[in-house]
Amino acid sequence: MLNKRLKFNRSINFQPLATRIMDRRVLDGIFTLAVPACYVGPAIMVTADVVTIVLNHGHSPIRETISWFAAGPFGWLEKLGMLIVAISFLFIAVHLLRVKDYKINNKSEFRLLKLDGILLAIVAFGFLLITIFNANVISTTVSFHGLIHQIATGFVSVFFYAACLILMRLLIKIPALKYTVFYSGLTFLVGIAGLFWLGFSVYRSDYLGLVERLIAGFNLVWIVLVGPQVIKLVNELR
Repeated sequence: MLNKRLKFNRSINFQPLATRIMDRRVLDGIFTLAVPACYVGPAIMVTADVVTIVLNHGHSPIRETISWFAAGPFGWLEKLGMLIVAISFLFIAVHLLRVKDYKINNKSEFRLLKLDGILLAIVAFGFLLITIFNANVISTTVSFHGLIHQIATGFVSVFFYAACLILMRLLIKIPALKYTVFYSGLTFLVGIAGLFWLGFSVYRSDYLGLVERLIAGFNLVWIVLVGPQVIKLVNELR
């Protein structure tokens, strides 16, 4: 009778523990893809944009945006690139959110680290919305899809550049990561300047696609240069 009780208790106490260990191993296995995703995601996005432009010959990438091409023929290529970029941002965000508070003595820095993770998670979700909801192809009409697309684009810009500033604040004390601080600042400045130009320039419609791709290019290089360094740093804090 006692042996039966012991077996019963073991099945209750140890089976969930084994399940948790397996779940942890699966998650750790998935997270090993984080650094490769930071390289592969931007590469696929750039490749998809170039191929889509070539296939839509007759339309100018200087005037037409990435979202315009995504809503047209072969737009699924652009959407695939956006989706993988969203996954890249999500990997970075989840790593930041997994840091334990006892690993960081400065509680304000710990809160900033978590806030940065939340902001980048919102950026990833914003990219998902941009992928699902097409932009307004006709500028004189506003559809529900186009409205969601515009709102998501605005949120992605605001939260991404806020995340860049927070990372600059957190990494500036680490000499080995000075270049990540510099590039985060450069990405922020180029992005703000580009958005300002798009909002107020009289030549906005003539160079909309070019300026958008310039901003997107800096953002993608940020994923390649900064993302892996952030992930490696966070892994050391776990």
